[in-house]
Amino acid sequence: MIAINGLGRIGRLAARRLARTHGAGLCALNDPADLDTLVHLLRHDSVHGGDRPPVAGVRRAGQDYLRLEGCEIPLFHEPDPARIPFPDCGARLVVEASGRFTARAAAARHLKGPVDHVIISAPSPDADLTVIHPFNGHLLDPRVHRVVSNASCTAHATAPLLDVLQRSFGFQAAGMSTVHVVTNDQRLLDHPHPDPRRARAAFQNIIPTTSSAFGALHRALSLPPGFDGWALRVPCLAVNLVDLTAVLDRDTDPDAIAEAFRAAAQGRLRGILGISEAPLVSHDFIDREESVILDPRLTRVVDGRLVKVFGWHDNEVAYAARLCELVTVDWR
Repeated sequence: MIAINGLGRIGRLAARRLARTHGAGLCALNDPADLDTLVHLLRHDSVHGGDRPPVAGVRRAGQDYLRLEGCEIPLFHEPDPARIPFPDCGARLVVEASGRFTARAAAARHLKGPVDHVIISAPSPDADLTVIHPFNGHLLDPRVHRVVSNASCTAHATAPLLDVLQRSFGFQAAGMSTVHVVTNDQRLLDHPHPDPRRARAAFQNIIPTTSSAFGALHRALSLPPGFDGWALRVPCLAVNLVDLTAVLDRDTDPDAIAEAFRAAAQGRLRGILGISEAPLVSHDFIDREESVILDPRLTRVVDGRLVKVFGWHDNEVAYAARLCELVTVDWR
């Protein structure tokens, strides 16, 4: 039985997906916002469209419920994880999707009664394990790993690119930049923010800033110590573009790189890695569920070993898909 704390962008997509695929397995939801507001945001999504199927809110005997995908799910409004009555609803696993409780100690406040595991829908500095499926999921041990991070959308998009280059050519060094859409941790108009760049108007600027993906990638994968880079926030609502540069162990060319990625997309990384053979732009990738979609037309090779590859990803839908896959493994 699964519960979700936090019905923001990822929480709402995950709730819809779990209600559709696991029905009664989604036993409870929590968000401080009121019922009418949450119903409105679930019905009307500026990026992913409206009701499919309709959402309804129900109040009965002093208790709120959300009717999603034909399921009626209790909805609570507690700001403190320790006070949410998830155990009373039979929850055994909680998706911590509020964005506020990413440290292990904070997320672990959900662990009480029958709740044995917490999945954080963001990078965590000290979770028991950071999972980027399918690259290190085999390390997951439910008896040991009780608070688990699902890393970030950018980490999930970068990992397949790194994996194919490493397996096919090997690399000595790598770096990454992500062209990243705006998020709610920015200012619409210039306003104070701990990051002075994020303090500037989000829809008026290209904003260089840090990315949490690098810490998550280092925690989940074996990478060169210097692997790092930047996020460039741009005035778009959906779909990011990962720009990965690597120095390979042996000479290659764009055609060989494209063939290596096509083979992986059709084989061991089917559903995780996609290939875009057409000259598309970001809007064309909205609602795609692959973690990353390589654009081979953008691949560049300099002197045989210095390569750049680019991959698109729907930073919300693809990440929510990986989150729900992790949530629904056998946690016994």
